[in-house]
Amino acid sequence: MHNISFIGVASGWGAQVRETEKGPDAFHNAEFLSSCSYPCVWKETLYPLKSAQEITLPSGLLTLPYIEDICGRLASSVEEVLNKGHFPAVIGGDHSMAVGTWASVARHYKAFEKFGLIWIDAHMDAHTMETTPSKAFHGMPLAALLGYGEAPLVELLEKSPVLNPQHICLIGVRSYEEGEDKLLKQLGVRIYFMKEVQERGFQVVLQEALEIVKKGTIGFGLSIDLDGFDPEDAPGVGTPESDGLRVQDVLPTLSQIQRDSSFKALEIVEYNPDRDKDGKTLCLMRNLFLHLLPLVGDKA
Repeated sequence: MHNISFIGVASGWGAQVRETEKGPDAFHNAEFLSSCSYPCVWKETLYPLKSAQEITLPSGLLTLPYIEDICGRLASSVEEVLNKGHFPAVIGGDHSMAVGTWASVARHYKAFEKFGLIWIDAHMDAHTMETTPSKAFHGMPLAALLGYGEAPLVELLEKSPVLNPQHICLIGVRSYEEGEDKLLKQLGVRIYFMKEVQERGFQVVLQEALEIVKKGTIGFGLSIDLDGFDPEDAPGVGTPESDGLRVQDVLPTLSQIQRDSSFKALEIVEYNPDRDKDGKTLCLMRNLFLHLLPLVGDKA
């Protein structure tokens, strides 16, 4: 029986650089699963109603119907995986899809506002349309999951908010704007800025974050934006930010999560194969899965 189900979400509508829509197919075509000894299957790849190759739209509300649609279909796909007792591994695509992933996981476990989430990212992703300079929805999913933003995303599964701020941790943040910073500070979300991670070490920070997201929750998930890593290790992203997390510090530490029975779902987003160099980012994705997924099958 396959215990890990991969779902690709080939959408770049939430981003300004939209080649992230090519990410899931690029990863799938690299045949990671065929060479993997773990119990896994590629369930499906979800495509937007129209790709950015077919039509051109400015960032903002004109892209919202495409994002709402694919988030809704992603939520249904994740629910199907969970109903089989399998572990969902979601591959993006831009980070706006996180609304579909985590709304579905929270609904399945009857854990609205009782589900924990670690968000590894260079950015806060906590804008609303009123605060965002770019109008790009990949800068808004965390706010939507907390109940702030455009109604089609905030109320994707007719229940809002999905997450409680006391059960969320951001790790690796180093690029953000005043509006989103103000919102997360008001809500009391724990943010480990990159300076703190460098000073205290990723291992210490992750251990603290795990304690936060597991306290009083039914389970937790992990959302990894590849731009959380330094461009030296992950050049294939849409919005690279210098001075990020380094692979040698993160991978060995993350592997402790694979034995945790509270770990319910994983997503890795913002892979842009057009910007990758020598396959570095693709290799990082493979290694992230190898360090996070090997023991998942034992818990299904």
